[in-house]
Amino acid sequence: MDYEEKDLEVFSFEGTDYKTRLTDKFRKHKPYEPEDPTKVTAQIPGTLLKVLVKEGQYINPTKLLFILEAMKMKNKVYSSVSGRVKKIHVVEGQIVTKNQLLLELGEPESLFKKFLEKSASKTPKPPKPPKPEKLSKRDKKAKDAPSI
Repeated sequence: MDYEEKDLEVFSFEGTDYKTRLTDKFRKHKPYEPEDPTKVTAQIPGTLLKVLVKEGQYINPTKLLFILEAMKMKNKVYSSVSGRVKKIHVVEGQIVTKNQLLLELGEPESLFKKFLEKSASKTPKPPKPPKPEKLSKRDKKAKDAPSI
């Protein structure tokens, strides 16, 4: 039993510790890193047909950045966030590999941040006075008629 206990390692998952045997492949596996939204990469290998943005240009997720030809199909490349183009790492006609860095953005700008800046720059306007109520002819007659 002591021999089997020596081979076991402690593995933590979601706050719970387990004793188990880990494979070499698992030990060498690099940990998950979330994708950086300021970097636009090629999702598939192909030829870059068209670069549609310039450095310093402001872009948003609806702006088409590149046209990438792969397997005789023209793929459109967009950004997932808004921001200003910091650096373009490719040129038209270049062959790119999967996950190759195409473009870097400056600090991503959130719509909420823009909204706060815009609302802070505006001076608040006083509320408008209520409009007088418009009465129809029938309502005017009913109002003017003597009550019984």
